Amino acid sequence: MSIDRRHLPKITDEIKRTWQPKRRDFSAGGVAYRRIGERPDAEPTRIEIALIATHHERRWQLPKGTREAGETSVETAIREVEEEAGVCTELKQFLHTVEYWYWDTYQKSEPCLVHKQVDFYLLHITGGQLSDASYEVDAVAWFTLEQGLKQLTFEAERHVLRLAIEQLNGASESSEI
Repeated sequence: MSIDRRHLPKITDEIKRTWQPKRRDFSAGGVAYRRIGERPDAEPTRIEIALIATHHERRWQLPKGTREAGETSVETAIREVEEEAGVCTELKQFLHTVEYWYWDTYQKSEPCLVHKQVDFYLLHITGGQLSDASYEVDAVAWFTLEQGLKQLTFEAERHVLRLAIEQLNGASESSEI
């Protein structure tokens, strides 16, 4: 059975209060970065981030996914980045929480209103090989910070990347991150 999304009501405050069924989802992800040209005696030549593409490569986004039972938000972010982008990371710091509402109609007889919260972290890549091994991902690629700002589909994720850039630019002066 398929629900025609064009006939769903706009998500207003009233809909948020009264619609049933609805659920709350918690996810986490990260700005996974690497420094290129880094040597102990020199500054890095550039910083690159890993982005994933979904929906037939129409959506470029930060890797993220749903928190599993018993998992912390940080554990989710690190696991999801590895699953979706193929790279191992270590936590540098929390960046921002994004919240949004959407209609879940996938394999549903009636639409479910979802309130999603996504915690994003700055994650330094420590190993692995960039790959799109996850069935949920159509492509994965490296982007410079500036390219990433242009490539990301969603403004909320561009905001997260801007916060990461602030941290990375501040850290390059102090060599902390």
